[in-house]
Amino acid sequence: MLGSRSEAERFSRLLVHVRWALPLIVLVLAAGHQGVLSLLLRAAPPVWHPLVQFAVYGFTGIVVAWIGLGWIQRAVERQRRAEGELREAYGRLERTNAELQALHELGRQIADAEDVQQLLAIAARMPIRLLGARGTSVVGFRKESGRAELEITWGLPEAAVVAIRRSLDGGLPAERCRSCRPLTARLTDACPLLTPVSEARCVPGVRQVVCLPLHHGQDRFGVVVAYLEGETPPPQDRVHLLNILATELSAGLEGVRLRSRQMATLYALDRVTQERHDLEQLLDRALAATVSGSGADCGAILLTGDGAGSWQVRAQQGLGDDLHAPDWLLALRVAGEACGAAEPVIAGDWRSGDRMRSFAGVALRAEGQVLGALFLGAGRPGVFVPGAARLLSALAHQIALAVRNVQLYSRLRQLAVLEERFRLSRELHDGLAQTLGSLGLQTDRVQRLLADQRTGEARQALLELRGAIAEAYAEVREATEGLRITTERAGGFLDALREYLEVFGSRTGIAVELASEAGAVALPTDTAAQLLRIAQEALTNVRRHARARRVSVRLAARDGAVELAIADDGVGFDPGLSEGRRHLGLATMRERARALGGQFTIATSPGQGSVVTVRVPSR
Repeated sequence: MLGSRSEAERFSRLLVHVRWALPLIVLVLAAGHQGVLSLLLRAAPPVWHPLVQFAVYGFTGIVVAWIGLGWIQRAVERQRRAEGELREAYGRLERTNAELQALHELGRQIADAEDVQQLLAIAARMPIRLLGARGTSVVGFRKESGRAELEITWGLPEAAVVAIRRSLDGGLPAERCRSCRPLTARLTDACPLLTPVSEARCVPGVRQVVCLPLHHGQDRFGVVVAYLEGETPPPQDRVHLLNILATELSAGLEGVRLRSRQMATLYALDRVTQERHDLEQLLDRALAATVSGSGADCGAILLTGDGAGSWQVRAQQGLGDDLHAPDWLLALRVAGEACGAAEPVIAGDWRSGDRMRSFAGVALRAEGQVLGALFLGAGRPGVFVPGAARLLSALAHQIALAVRNVQLYSRLRQLAVLEERFRLSRELHDGLAQTLGSLGLQTDRVQRLLADQRTGEARQALLELRGAIAEAYAEVREATEGLRITTERAGGFLDALREYLEVFGSRTGIAVELASEAGAVALPTDTAAQLLRIAQEALTNVRRHARARRVSVRLAARDGAVELAIADDGVGFDPGLSEGRRHLGLATMRERARALGGQFTIATSPGQGSVVTVRVPSR
């Protein structure tokens, strides 16, 4: 485009010069023409003069016309090339604008995402929108086991999902994908993420993959795998844009997972404070859970002593036994400041100490009384920031309540009971409470309609009110039936699951099929309870959202693990679209599976139904 422009400029300047010199050129050419003609006429006999004149004028006209037409042809060709390049540039501009709009939309979705499931769905859709991929998968790397794990797929048929899962379950080391540098592969490269899909022959034409790394600092914790047709590499500019989005997505995932870790810390702390221990054991375990969940390197729980300014060190981790050491002096000073402050005392980048770079102190308050202080410290900056004040206050409140009530509990609930309480609370808040609020508003509306003698509209409003009451009744029935079914009986988990499926089918009219390859497998009580709650949550989503006619539930046990798969023939859904309650259910199921050290995968496409798969250790 620049070369064409400079050539056009040169041609324009040439025309300007020729225009000013044209009179002289015409005179010189006319004089030359007449001179040549005069010479030829003198040399030729008079009888040949007409023929000579015709030949000279004809030749001159042909030459002038040839040269003129050549100039016109070159000018037209230059204009045609310029127009073609302009159209091509305009097309590129349109494509770039579309890509920028897609990037803006994806960036907005990443910023608005509230849970891991939404972010994983965005990650799975990105290559389809920007690379035209046939399908995608997101594979995460588990530090605990060193294994790669399938998080979500998009656009891939079930056979491909099964093939990928089989490859990963076969023992694919996470390090192989974590250290992969080309991040691309063809069929000849024996890629463990591409070869199974090719061998399954369920996605025709797929011959290469492009992986987008998900990073936390320098650590790669997952990849987004795009399955592409043919062997022509995708445009590098689009791959670069996707890598930029992957960086934003990584930050979003880390933020969401940080919030999840914070909630997990609260749950773990709540569980610890409800177990039967004496005060020393309780505070030791509470401090260990708090230090681990907050990312701190050390910490202490200090209770107020008998005298003013005196402390009782009831639990400490990583601070040593010398109370006159700099770290302890800092901890005691921060604890004193925290007890006199309304908010936690936080330093995100403290440079005055030898070892401590980030610390936080928060008072332990219960019933308006200061019982002591919680101190947390880290040797790296940025571990504690002002935004963590609410979490620290919640942690301190939990510990303070435990200190206050440790002697009042004779028997504490197990983790499954605690989580069930949270589940029921969410169910009532998100379902029944909102329905009852809506019923109140509709009742007021019916009263107004009747007062205005608008009986037709009042009758229609009463029909809507009846439907809302039926939905509220279904919510209550579902919650109470879920509480009534337990795995602690003869037959264990399988009989409890069968009973719940029968109740679900009879209540909803959805055909439910149970296929068990697990026999009478004995599961730990906690594992069985969590699996049953996952099944209940998945079937609740089916009833509310899927518009399904059939549900297939498969239970299998092999290689020391139990796999529960729940598939429906409903409308499917886009996991990235915000439908609050359903995403809350997906996030809850994922958290339950992770709490058991298991895997949670959802495979879905709009119009293709959904398959929820949970695989957990059987011991």
